[in-house]
Amino acid sequence: ITGQLMAFVTTALRADSAPSAVPPPPQRQPPTVEEATKSSWESFQAGGACLIPAAAFAVLLQTRRAQRRAQRRARDHIVLWASTSSSGSGSGAGGEEPEEQNPFGWALGVISGVLGSLFAALNQSSGGEDPKRASGGGASSLVQQLGGSPIDAQDGLPIYSLGPFPRCTPASDLRSPGRHITVVTTAALPWTTGPAINPLLRALYLARKGHPVVLLMPWICREDQDALFPGDERFDSSEEQEKYIFKWCRERANTDARKLPLELLWYEASYVEAVRSIFPKGDCSQELGDREKDVLILEEPEHLCWYHNGQRWSELFRHVVGVVHTNYQVYLEQMNYEGLMGSSGFRDGLFSTFTSMVCSAYCDVTIKLSTAGISLPNEVTCNVHGVRQEFLDIGRRAGKRWRGPGSGRDENQVYFIGKAVMPKGWAQLIELISRMPKTEEWSRLCIDAFGSGPDAQEIQKRVAELTEKRDPLQPSMQMLPGIDHANKRFERYKVLVNPSITEMLCTVTLEALAMGKLVVIPDHPSNRFFKANFADRCYFFKTGDVNSFASALQASLKAEGPKRLPAGAEAMLSWDEAVERLCDAAQVHVLSGRLSRPSEAPSAKLAYKLHKSVQNDTPALSDFLKGATMKKAMSWEDYIVPGLSGSQRGELVERFKAFTRLKQQEMS
Repeated sequence: ITGQLMAFVTTALRADSAPSAVPPPPQRQPPTVEEATKSSWESFQAGGACLIPAAAFAVLLQTRRAQRRAQRRARDHIVLWASTSSSGSGSGAGGEEPEEQNPFGWALGVISGVLGSLFAALNQSSGGEDPKRASGGGASSLVQQLGGSPIDAQDGLPIYSLGPFPRCTPASDLRSPGRHITVVTTAALPWTTGPAINPLLRALYLARKGHPVVLLMPWICREDQDALFPGDERFDSSEEQEKYIFKWCRERANTDARKLPLELLWYEASYVEAVRSIFPKGDCSQELGDREKDVLILEEPEHLCWYHNGQRWSELFRHVVGVVHTNYQVYLEQMNYEGLMGSSGFRDGLFSTFTSMVCSAYCDVTIKLSTAGISLPNEVTCNVHGVRQEFLDIGRRAGKRWRGPGSGRDENQVYFIGKAVMPKGWAQLIELISRMPKTEEWSRLCIDAFGSGPDAQEIQKRVAELTEKRDPLQPSMQMLPGIDHANKRFERYKVLVNPSITEMLCTVTLEALAMGKLVVIPDHPSNRFFKANFADRCYFFKTGDVNSFASALQASLKAEGPKRLPAGAEAMLSWDEAVERLCDAAQVHVLSGRLSRPSEAPSAKLAYKLHKSVQNDTPALSDFLKGATMKKAMSWEDYIVPGLSGSQRGELVERFKAFTRLKQQEMS
């Protein structure tokens, strides 16, 4: 593996750096980045590179230190910046993983470091022998600034300028009149999940500002609808589902969407039960036809592009913005994978690498709603979600039903609401309740949990087991069918408990705060927005710590509430303000050079070429990725690329098995 990768790397580097010893003959022109990349990739394939080159990709981001050191040495490549007030790198779900100590894991780290150097070198200006270009004529610095002073994302040092900060590029200015905006998402109503509701509301409010908007959503078959849609809401055609969505907009968003410059389109998709997610069946861009392709917002860009096998989004649109909704690193951790994907090191490395690859390949700006999860290329951290006006209206009525600390009522005060998918807070809540202290006070507490979805039966079974084994002095829990969070039934509750950490930022918590409620949530990066802006209404606990949870819940029950939010806080939660934050976060500023967008960078083009090659030229690797993430039955031998002898293949397979066993032993 190392030999083949080194050949690949060496060939590619010739496009960007002159040899240190013997200079090339004067008549020989150095290859372009594109030529070198093509040549090196062909050499890589021709060598029959063994076992899934994914082995190297799978740990690329876990060795970011080596990558950043290499990038610091490459001073004339594209650099992304972010402000101190809004951007930052997440540290993952629970801090950094300990470094792998076994020799095979160490070897993978070395390989990934080499690949990191390749990505860094490809960001340098081609043909370093030109002193004019080396002095700044060809180098580019792209800056993303969201308030405050710009900070070097690599060195962590502030940048000082005596002149005015440059305006954003015209392509990244979403406030310009006449911008045509396309929004592509991974879910649609009546599935009441964040990627269905938030993109719809974003499209509505952008259209209300006068922008022509196209909203592209997944169309799934009747069988998949049975697994996802609540009640008896089923549709035989996309036109029927479209009518449902327009009705929802009138009743829930107080907006007649038919009177806005908003068009709904659909792409063929399928629901994968193993991972509780919807994936496109083909190239979504084909559904857009000859419509204006100006600004594109990819809701869940990693999800949409992992298996994308069509045109490059950034070549179709002038500006591409990705909005990351889900912390898939935590989500996949709770999916109970087995075998190779049961190793957290391999699983996280594989996910991180391919997610980073597709975000670099297809997005100009990647917006993370919080610092949770992995660091991504071109990332800006900003909450670009809001809440419907009806939640704020409920909050303005808050306090009339409750007077002072405590309640003195017999009815339940605490509730939870969420999509009925086990990793979305349900498993954590059931576990916490089962371990609660045994006291007379807790014996009177019952938590009402609302939710519908693919795991509803399993959750109901777990709740029944909890009730059966419950000590009389512990709290109880009951599961109820999912209903809209703005339903009048929720006005009677005082406290929302929400232990989920799989979202980048949980919309349910936003809605509860808008209604004036108190919230009990984990002290986690995904909740930092709430900690910074609503600390007086939030009660935090350590993730998985039952004593901390009990203390936070007890404090919330004794506090005064619900109570109306101040006017400034209400404005912060509105969709009008959320759209303004989106326009700020989507901006790209060019400090120098000839490039005008991050997707033009050589490393972004290489990422696209690698991803496209994985999908088209190495079906074994593509099948491995799909099989791994979708929990399909996998055989080690099935995913070894042809080119090794039987003994070599067997030895390599045994090494991977041993590596997995070591990881599983460390975890246990």
